[in-house]
Amino acid sequence: MKLLTTIACFLIVTSSFAQKTYTLKQAFPVGKKYAYTINSDQIISQKVDGKESNYIQNVGTDYTFEITEAKALDKNIKVVYNRVRIKSAGMGNELILDSDINEVGKPNPFSGLKNASFSMLLSANGSVKSVSGVEKMVTDMVGKITTDTAQTRAVKASLSKQFNAEVIKQTMESALKISPDKPVKVGDSWTIVSKVNITMPIESTTKYTLKEVKGNIGVLTVSGNLLSKGEFEVMGTKTQTDLKGLNIGDAQVDLTTGMISSGHTRLELYGKIKSAGSESDFDLEGITKITGKEIN
Repeated sequence: MKLLTTIACFLIVTSSFAQKTYTLKQAFPVGKKYAYTINSDQIISQKVDGKESNYIQNVGTDYTFEITEAKALDKNIKVVYNRVRIKSAGMGNELILDSDINEVGKPNPFSGLKNASFSMLLSANGSVKSVSGVEKMVTDMVGKITTDTAQTRAVKASLSKQFNAEVIKQTMESALKISPDKPVKVGDSWTIVSKVNITMPIESTTKYTLKEVKGNIGVLTVSGNLLSKGEFEVMGTKTQTDLKGLNIGDAQVDLTTGMISSGHTRLELYGKIKSAGSESDFDLEGITKITGKEIN
């Protein structure tokens, strides 16, 4: 009888550990600050009429997130650009833009991004409910880039295409919206569907799985499918995409705050692109890394 009782207690304890659930939600404390870095490396190949061209591109952004206010479970966050850099090389040409670089006689359109800021209202699941302060941010950026009133309108129009509320909302959600809609156990999976239209329209269907828990860190595996089928415009030229692909990787999430402490995703996107009456084979391979840490 004693042996049966011991076995029963063991099974109950084992079952309770096996069924332990975890909540992966944004729960940033008001007053805290976090440093985030998002870095993307891409190799792009295009083939038109048998002629192939290759490009290498790196895009990196360093942010500070300051949690300024709580609205129920939502948090108002002041986002500051600490540094933005782009390096692109291909076909004998190289472009380098860095908000930290200022050279006399060489106007830098990214110089105005240094310490530029906006605010966003972030929900518990990582979706961005609203973005504010972008227009003022762009106006301030233009003032740092040029004092020529004749150029101001053109520069502002150009920057507004890259920095507007919708583009910023999509950018932030693509990095931060990974949470399930209910508590999960180790081994559980959930799916996040998102659509972005920043450089080209891309729809992603991504499955996240809670692989394990190490102390206060949840380790996730990432796998999904990508689809780009639509039209966008580049420098006045309309372009149609018919692309598909996949993304795989992993992420680590702080179970107390929901902060993504690290993430690593590899993606592939391939298919056809039509532009200016011609069709090209398109292939993109990329790696995106994200790191986050508390800084106060």
